[in-house]
Amino acid sequence: MKTRPRARPRFTLQVPLSPAEITARVRKQLEVDPRVTGAVARATLLLTVREEDTHFWSPHLDVQQESDEAGGTNLSAMFAPHPHIWSTFVAIQALFALLSIGAAVWLTSVLMLGDSPVVAIVLLGLMLFGGGFAYGAAYVGQGIGSEQMYQLRAFLDAALREEA
Repeated sequence: MKTRPRARPRFTLQVPLSPAEITARVRKQLEVDPRVTGAVARATLLLTVREEDTHFWSPHLDVQQESDEAGGTNLSAMFAPHPHIWSTFVAIQALFALLSIGAAVWLTSVLMLGDSPVVAIVLLGLMLFGGGFAYGAAYVGQGIGSEQMYQLRAFLDAALREEA
């Protein structure tokens, strides 16, 4: 079954290790593997590619740890762009949404007044196209950064399978 691409891809893992063991393994892997850098906290792992390989499309891997009843850990991971890029994306989407609403209100007013709606229709079309274009750009960036997404996932997998 083929699923729709996601703006912020996610995955979950169930690991038979405690959060403390996972944290220690990831810290050790960060020392061994120079291609990945990150921050490790008690319940959160934030991983990204090294600074010299970072571009504006480079992903970050945010992993949340939660203990389960069996003594293992459930990991919830999400790939996302840098927070500044994500904030800019959301702001652009909000801007186009507001401009589209404004253009739709203007078009409605023009139609109610019986004036020519050509300019209002073109403006509404441009705002909808701009929002769609910005939305599509997120998937293009995700495609460009897919190799780095794979690198981050492989890093996490290597850290989790490492023997103590």
